[in-house]
Amino acid sequence: MTMQIKKLHLLILEDDELFAQSLEDFLDEEGFEVTLAHNGEEAIDLCYEREFDLLLLDVNVPKMNGFEVLANSRNLNKNTPAIFITSFKDKSSIQKGFISGGDDYMVKPIDLDELSLRIKALLKRACKLDNIIYINDLAYNPSTGKLSNEHLNNKCKKLLDLLLEHKNQCVNKDQIFSQVWDWDETPSDASLRVYITTLKKILGKDSIINHKGRGYSLEL
Repeated sequence: MTMQIKKLHLLILEDDELFAQSLEDFLDEEGFEVTLAHNGEEAIDLCYEREFDLLLLDVNVPKMNGFEVLANSRNLNKNTPAIFITSFKDKSSIQKGFISGGDDYMVKPIDLDELSLRIKALLKRACKLDNIIYINDLAYNPSTGKLSNEHLNNKCKKLLDLLLEHKNQCVNKDQIFSQVWDWDETPSDASLRVYITTLKKILGKDSIINHKGRGYSLEL
């Protein structure tokens, strides 16, 4: 089995190649996946082709300006969070940025640390900062308890979280009972086996190993 955390994917529309590269390098270090577009038509084509988690848009770019790019994206029913990064600081441009669907507006030159804070605040409001874990290509959201297309019940979620925390290690039954069951509940081997079976049906029968008499391990 394999496990990985999904990187959030940002689109940068910027025709200044040096600045675009600086943004890409910085955001890559921040843990994001980045795609660059150097003109508006390229950006809107990319929006048609794939889903992004956030857009960073310059305004004064060739072929289609940033306001038009975002307006077109919104017409596709895409509600992707968007930040304008531009040298235009007049009131009418700022108004146009928000009217076209922008969520934030920064005037160049910008502070990259401030940009990072604004990006994370927007992503948090859009509920995109959950760490999606991929287990054998199956998405698991620890915040919601959704595994693939299944919503795990509370016991299964607690059990999977515990096994993930100690992946490739045997977690003994006493630890499972103390962390998965509430203090006023009576755990049992039979009920534990039911929850293990439920997880195996989703993850695969070889995903969780039964160490007889000892406990269970999630093999990644």
